[in-house]
Amino acid sequence: MEPLSIALFVLGYPVAIAVILRWFRVVRERRMSWFAAHTLAVGAIVLGHAVNGRAQGVVTNGAWLVISVVWYTLPRRAVSDR
Repeated sequence: MEPLSIALFVLGYPVAIAVILRWFRVVRERRMSWFAAHTLAVGAIVLGHAVNGRAQGVVTNGAWLVISVVWYTLPRRAVSDR
């Protein structure tokens, strides 16, 4: 494993996991700083896998990166009271 990828993983995974554990709140409350930290962290993880030549890690984490950006940017729907 490359030292650069180790550094990227050490920085990326803890931040990404911390935000994912609060994901619904981040999206619901539009916490931009948390979302930005998550996006940068997952980008670091993807880059770490790319440096190691691990296509599966790039695809899996890259897919989550795209899904999370789409999820965060989708317009919020109003919840009706019944």
